[in-house]
Amino acid sequence: MNKFVALFAAALLSAALPAVADAQSRGPRGDRGEQQQRGRGDNGYDRPAEREIPLSQLIRMVESRTGGEYVNANPRMQGGRKYYWMRLRFPGGRFQDYMVDAATGQF
Repeated sequence: MNKFVALFAAALLSAALPAVADAQSRGPRGDRGEQQQRGRGDNGYDRPAEREIPLSQLIRMVESRTGGEYVNANPRMQGGRKYYWMRLRFPGGRFQDYMVDAATGQF
């Protein structure tokens, strides 16, 4: 009888362990989305993802700084940061590409 109780208790514990591990990976609030939006800092600890400037605002910023007219943009990740490769058209038909940081607007 004692062996049966021990086996039953072991089966219950082994069935509960995956649920406990899953709950721990979610964090204190239980949401996985926040963890997926985080990056790794230089020290290996999680750091919050930087806020991104909307593409429409980035387009206006680049157009006003360069005097060119927006043609297209393609998002890219480089060094853990999001950038947009933007192509602008200038008077006379010349095109120029810019790499614009999505968080700061620098290019």
